[in-house]
Amino acid sequence: MSVKNLEAVKSYFKYCVDGKDVERVSEYFDVDVVVHRPDCDAPIGGLENFKRALSANVLERYKTIKTTFSKEVVTDDVVVVALTHCATGSNTWHGFNVEGKSLTWTALTYFRFNKEGKVIEEIVERNELFMAKQLGIISYE
Repeated sequence: MSVKNLEAVKSYFKYCVDGKDVERVSEYFDVDVVVHRPDCDAPIGGLENFKRALSANVLERYKTIKTTFSKEVVTDDVVVVALTHCATGSNTWHGFNVEGKSLTWTALTYFRFNKEGKVIEEIVERNELFMAKQLGIISYE
């Protein structure tokens, strides 16, 4: 099951994130999934709520997005990936206009699977401080 879980994670990014096909999320995520994202005030519960959040916080926010993987940790029911996203903004991020701005960020993303091979929990941790610096929202030395 663990190799199939890693394949599911990579397919999710390929088709749903980079490919911007939110309808395919149900191929990889359970109907009762819980997702924790740094750009959401509270955990996202349920597949339909996750689809809406993914659309608003990723698919609509970035005109283009490309994901590459640098590390993968796989156990029976857990996959953790270290990844890099390269994107071009299309609207706003935390209230700031990011349209046309390019940015690159790293993330560690944790996925927990059920026995049916669907994601039941996702936790995203990313470097939002560096993202804000790249976008010109903040500056520091």
